[in-house]
Amino acid sequence: MRRKPALLLILAAVAYVVAAWAVTPGFYDGFTQQQPYRWTNPPPAFKNNNQPPLSGRAQAKVAANGQVDPGTVATDDGQASVTFAPGAFVAPADRSPVTVSIAPVTNYPNPSGLQVATNVYCFTASAALKRGKDVLITLTYSDQLPAPADIYGYRDQGPWQKLGSTGSAAPFTISVRSAGLGCFAGAYPAQAGQNAQGTRLGGGQTLPIIVAAAILILVLAGLPLALLRRRQSEPPPPPPPADPPSEPRHRKRRPGSRR
Repeated sequence: MRRKPALLLILAAVAYVVAAWAVTPGFYDGFTQQQPYRWTNPPPAFKNNNQPPLSGRAQAKVAANGQVDPGTVATDDGQASVTFAPGAFVAPADRSPVTVSIAPVTNYPNPSGLQVATNVYCFTASAALKRGKDVLITLTYSDQLPAPADIYGYRDQGPWQKLGSTGSAAPFTISVRSAGLGCFAGAYPAQAGQNAQGTRLGGGQTLPIIVAAAILILVLAGLPLALLRRRQSEPPPPPPPADPPSEPRHRKRRPGSRR
């Protein structure tokens, strides 16, 4: 009977792997499924249900110490954002707030040799970025396509330059630090094709499969220890009951017999 819980755990772990392999992308990558990506120029498979992307704008006030406050400005749909530290922008002489804007664009220099995997977003501010300061650019990408390997950017009319990637703090996002504002997009070399980072496997992103496999390994590795602890925690079986003492047998005396 002790083998039954262990067998159930193994079956549950295997079922999780199978479900993660077959599930639609994004389901196991967070607490909620990613919203459909809003494209400026959607791929053919997403044209019917596509919604236009949104822009974003916010202001950062000048503090009493004369530095511009830190903050994060994002588009209203959350697909692009910029984060800046205290004093990142030059404070206006009249101490007016600094306005930071983000907008998706459809006209941009030809990204020769690149496969753009996100919208192109242009970031602007009413004040210049201080020398030696940088901002964190974060872009969301679709969970239905290969993930971009790096963020590329350009200023004015180009050319595009590779900025790299600092990783991501959330599923289906990519970030990079930039010493200036401009226009940015997630992309990978066109010749990489389906070998780009994040290529889908079995109908979903690789992340759910990795997580499921890790859980399976942990479950299988912990089974022997769990069974050993269970056996050690079980009290020893009680000793068998002792035989009751035998009563002495009295011989019956026959009537008329003498002792």
